[in-house]
Amino acid sequence: MRTSPADPPTGPEASVSRESLLHRAGRNLLGGPGRVTGVDLARGIAVLGMFAAHVGVTSGDLGTPEGWLAVGQGRSSILFALVAGVSLALVTGARTPPAGEALRTARGRILVRAVLLMVLVALLDLLGARVALILGYYAAYFVLALPFLRLSTARLAALAVGTALIGPVLVYYGPEVLARAGLRMPSVGSGAVTDFLLTGYYPAFVWMAYVFAGLAVGRSDLRSPMVQLSLGLGGFGVAAVTSLVSHGLVGAAGGADAVRAAVRATSSLTGATHAWSDPWPPLAGLALEGPHDDTIFEAVGSGAFALGMLGLCLLLGRVVETRVPGWAPRVLRGVVLAVVTPLAAVGAMALTIYSAQVAVIAWWNRIDWDPLYVTNEPLLWLVLGALIFATVWRALLGRGPLERVFSAVPRRVFPASPRGASDATSTRRRT
Repeated sequence: MRTSPADPPTGPEASVSRESLLHRAGRNLLGGPGRVTGVDLARGIAVLGMFAAHVGVTSGDLGTPEGWLAVGQGRSSILFALVAGVSLALVTGARTPPAGEALRTARGRILVRAVLLMVLVALLDLLGARVALILGYYAAYFVLALPFLRLSTARLAALAVGTALIGPVLVYYGPEVLARAGLRMPSVGSGAVTDFLLTGYYPAFVWMAYVFAGLAVGRSDLRSPMVQLSLGLGGFGVAAVTSLVSHGLVGAAGGADAVRAAVRATSSLTGATHAWSDPWPPLAGLALEGPHDDTIFEAVGSGAFALGMLGLCLLLGRVVETRVPGWAPRVLRGVVLAVVTPLAAVGAMALTIYSAQVAVIAWWNRIDWDPLYVTNEPLLWLVLGALIFATVWRALLGRGPLERVFSAVPRRVFPASPRGASDATSTRRRT
């Protein structure tokens, strides 16, 4: 009996075909040799954390699942901003920043990605989902980061710390100064520049600290155990100390409720405009560390927490990427692999998954689904759907659909030139 060319292979050929398919799926799920699994894992956790912020029901009781969901409030988007800075470093030479023509090409591609992000967020905004879309802010953060791509790790770290200390003061007192000077502060969202820099949900004067910190980390050796441990232990340690000091300062001022009441009473943005001689918002307000308070203690504490999470994710990624002999290490690697792989798949397809989530929430808003914003059933469906879809897609097809567009278009607009490649090579040799 003859076998037509259209018939599927049988016998040894079928076995080889299945083996190659499984090998390709496994390779896709790990992203290939140039992919840092820990960064994808951190980004995936950040995306799912934003799911919880958008539709999750939280509480202040850490003894309940709702209480643990509250931990991600604010911190998930900060982790996303930090990883965005890491990604900027990775696409611009990682430990070796580009120079010359290669640097100009890299900056051009980042500008194109920023434009594409603005187009994407405009389309998502038209859906009418009750979500504070962050992608437009990220597009602008990328543009603001362009002049700093050549800075060393130490200078980027210093810039991140300086921004985290000075930026919150500008955000806290800046709008009040403008209001008392007789300038009309726009309502949220109606003033592009002031909203982006000072009064918006993600003010750049604070949030660029996370991008700079991510750039500094991305310029380091992400596969170094010392770097990974330093990020994990140092990040969580600083976050814990910051939280303790914040609680002490706020408690000495009468507690968080009293401090917030004093801030509202002295703010011109929540009532009548105050005169220069009237009481100013208290310094204790800068010690608050709640989600989106954008204070010094939130910027330092939550930023450090994000660094700790990134370090932990890099360590878990190291377990996945390292093959060691022995049945016990293999069992451990298998368990970690089962947990990390779906989360890393979400992180590798962050744009696609985030956009799909906005579309789903918009649909739920339109049909006025009863469980939405009342129970965590919608959150469970979103998380499960994202994990399954991202894992299957990445295993079979690799890069996500939006990720393909955001990679191909900038490369088409700004193709690499031989001169740029030689510049990058010479830079690597000098470094």
